[in-house]
Amino acid sequence: MSKREDADLAALLARKAGEDATAVREFAANPEISDGIIGFHAQQAIEKWLKAAMALHGIREARIHDLGRLLQILENEGIELPKNAGRLDELTIYAVPLRYDDLLDAEALDRGDVINLIEAVRAWAAQL
Repeated sequence: MSKREDADLAALLARKAGEDATAVREFAANPEISDGIIGFHAQQAIEKWLKAAMALHGIREARIHDLGRLLQILENEGIELPKNAGRLDELTIYAVPLRYDDLLDAEALDRGDVINLIEAVRAWAAQL
């Protein structure tokens, strides 16, 4: 891909991440919306911002959903990670596997904390 195509992909991913982040913020106050739904959209927002950063730097991302692995790829490329990066992988559990499994064993999601994590990643991505 050209630098222009990388930048266009990064912009698209960042816009889509913002949409997922909006869903998290809107859903968080509603107790009828499950933690699984909120966790899924939080994971998706962060995944897309990480992949936007990868695209911006010309890194060809694998089709993976593991936030820890995406962070490792960025770090290996010498890209400064977002604030609280060590906690982001906690949301990987809300990617594909738990969309279909029983969440009864999962701890309750701290919705305010998740929103703070999302906002930290959004700010990091915006600085790139």
